Amino acid sequence: MSLPTPPSPMPGPAPRQRITPNRNNHQEKTRTVDNARTLIVHNSITIRGSIENIERLIVEGTVAVEHLTVKELIIAPDGHFHGSAEAGTAEVAGTLEGDLTVRNMLTIRASGRLLGNAECRRLQVDEGGQVTGKLGMITSALPGNKDHNVSHHHESEKHSTGSHHA
Repeated sequence: MSLPTPPSPMPGPAPRQRITPNRNNHQEKTRTVDNARTLIVHNSITIRGSIENIERLIVEGTVAVEHLTVKELIIAPDGHFHGSAEAGTAEVAGTLEGDLTVRNMLTIRASGRLLGNAECRRLQVDEGGQVTGKLGMITSALPGNKDHNVSHHHESEKHSTGSHHA
């Protein structure tokens, strides 16, 4: 009894293996780690409920949560976020309805609408961006600095469309 002959390899060139020089290995691992805790909610997708253990949220669809804490929050032009959020940085090009606390930079793009209460350390509103509600500026020192004063907020009722840089 003879064994069947194994099939011949597929015609064409052999598959290529990706070879990365040692200097790039660390960078690729870093990119992988950065993206490992990123959640992208694409167009036509709605998430309601709780989102936990992510560092970066990109909203192109709709997200409705009671409370969210992330390092980075990005709301794309067609994105809608409903609820309360705390973020290291935030960029709003779509619509955010609710409460937002940003420890560093809050950017409202020309297509962005923030409806509700927000507080941030630094603010940029592109021409055409809208803020409707209360806006407070965090003026205390960042955590870990020598200045341990209680946060001071400069609150103002705002409805603005236009350009503002703080």
